[in-house]
Amino acid sequence: MCFDTLHIEHQVKNIPIDFVNQKNETLSWLDLKWHPIINNREYLSCYYTYIGNLRLVFKGDKIYIKNSLQKFFMNNNYQSFSYSQVVDAFSKLNQLVPFNIYEAIVTRLAVGVVIEEDAQKAYNEWKFYMGKPPKPMYEKNKIYGSKFHLNDYYIKAYDKTFQVKCKDSINIGKPYFRYEIEGKTKFFNNKTNNVGITTVADLINKEKYKKLCNVLIDRYQMIEKEAQIDLSKLTLKEIRLVASMSDFKIKESMRKRYSHTYKKERLKYLNLMKGVDNSAFQNKVFNKLNTQIQDSLNN
Repeated sequence: MCFDTLHIEHQVKNIPIDFVNQKNETLSWLDLKWHPIINNREYLSCYYTYIGNLRLVFKGDKIYIKNSLQKFFMNNNYQSFSYSQVVDAFSKLNQLVPFNIYEAIVTRLAVGVVIEEDAQKAYNEWKFYMGKPPKPMYEKNKIYGSKFHLNDYYIKAYDKTFQVKCKDSINIGKPYFRYEIEGKTKFFNNKTNNVGITTVADLINKEKYKKLCNVLIDRYQMIEKEAQIDLSKLTLKEIRLVASMSDFKIKESMRKRYSHTYKKERLKYLNLMKGVDNSAFQNKVFNKLNTQIQDSLNN
């Protein structure tokens, strides 16, 4: 597992006088060059700088940091990224920012895992998550992944090899599949997940890191995949049930117009699916994801 996109912020107590006076010029502070950003009304909006790939924005009395922690530490985000490397990455970053990184507030977080696998086959078999169908992800007018978008988070899977080639012009040479969850910290801290992420210090807490690993695994298992059903072994009634629950428009029409019947039919469908092997391929994908996540936790 790895932390990818991070959104963190920190309130600065002793703001340098040049920032207070909002000078419209590049300013130096603790070996960093801060460049001004002018808004549409030609007023100074904020200052920005970079530490590697990490973008820092100084606005008002706060510094905001975002982008991939793994890329900052390893110069890529497709190799494995272990817990001990996460700890080292934050230690390195703490030496480069003008504040205690461990006290910074985490507002958004992406966690994910990369395995060597046929990405298109894996995400093409995604059917529903909490009753919602996935939406295609595009890069250069080509579908390269699938995404479930919810209120405070989204789940996505995509062809990592294709993405790296498009964005970084690097040919990995292997078929990589990435699965990740990105969301506000309120999602990771809700009653179901109960991770307890507030500051960066929480991200290197081993028990909380383990909880994040569990969120990744649990949510993947909640995704309904296209089951490999032997229709010859089903009754006509069961075939009709599978057909109605596999078509999103029909299923949603039933849910809205005949909610009581829908709930009963949905329960019958889920019970039927319990006895269906979700294909050797999907079992292989899940086992690879789980193995990679556990390796990350233990190294």
